[in-house]
Amino acid sequence: MSVTNRQEILFIYEAKDCNPNGDPLDENKPRTDPETGVATVTDVRIKRTVRDYLHQVKGQEILVRDTFDNNGYLRDGKGRCEDFYQAANVNDRDSITDLVTKVQKAILQKCIDTRLFGCTLPVEFGKKKSSIRLAGPVQFNGFNRSLHRIAPVLVQGTAGFASKKDATQKSFREEYIVPYACIAACGVVNEVAARSTTGTGLSDADVSLLLEGLWKGTQGLISRSKEGHNPLALIRLTYRDSYRIGDLAGRISLVSDKEDIQIRSINDYHINVAPLLDAVQSAKEKIVSIEVLQDDRLVFLDGAESGKFADLARLDKLVSELKLG
Repeated sequence: MSVTNRQEILFIYEAKDCNPNGDPLDENKPRTDPETGVATVTDVRIKRTVRDYLHQVKGQEILVRDTFDNNGYLRDGKGRCEDFYQAANVNDRDSITDLVTKVQKAILQKCIDTRLFGCTLPVEFGKKKSSIRLAGPVQFNGFNRSLHRIAPVLVQGTAGFASKKDATQKSFREEYIVPYACIAACGVVNEVAARSTTGTGLSDADVSLLLEGLWKGTQGLISRSKEGHNPLALIRLTYRDSYRIGDLAGRISLVSDKEDIQIRSINDYHINVAPLLDAVQSAKEKIVSIEVLQDDRLVFLDGAESGKFADLARLDKLVSELKLG
């Protein structure tokens, strides 16, 4: 059954001595806002974390992943679409409309990332050409930002091998890292896009896997450039009447005695959530539930009070611990 309630997600995580989101068109430097100096992480990076976790750990099929043809070449979108023709039971007698409908149904049944994030995919069968266009019910901010300025650092070291055959010593490597960043990402689950006639049929079970992918997938970022990621807080607000507060990340701020670029650990700051809690209190009649998962090390502030988000919210009947699979 498709989701029936609008939901908002606030996900806070840290990145230490790593590259939260490199820009391949700029020497893979960590993405930053040139005016404010804060780190930025695209929605594409967030979705990649979720996709990889769901596919590699949970065994879920995903549409957006590397696949190869019989010659070992990386497939394009058309080639990836062909992977679903057999399951869709397409044939030469199908009209182009029937062809798209069949393939779209097969992809939605098999691929959780399509049910979550939608897709745009070319469909070509013989001389018949069209495309699948599905709006994703789950969307994250295009650019999710750190709560403080950061200063990327160029790190140099010795590579594992020589750079050429007749060299007498190993070559050198260099990479950019961020010493520390506390990043807040926002997402929305749009129940209208999930259940409409052109929707993806996103279910509550799919959303639960999304939340698990955010938290545990971030824990699992242990590649050479991503080791140092840790989830800190995950908050889901479920609403009635298609309501939402909006801009959850814009309603929190980092509080520290140190200069922004001097911050190096979670012990160097607290997070002020007073504006967010005010918004929650004002909207409590529109809120069905608030689920929270929080690292014990993270301290939230509400005026002179400090503690966990669930305690500061003072909405015991609405607030519960977020359970992950």
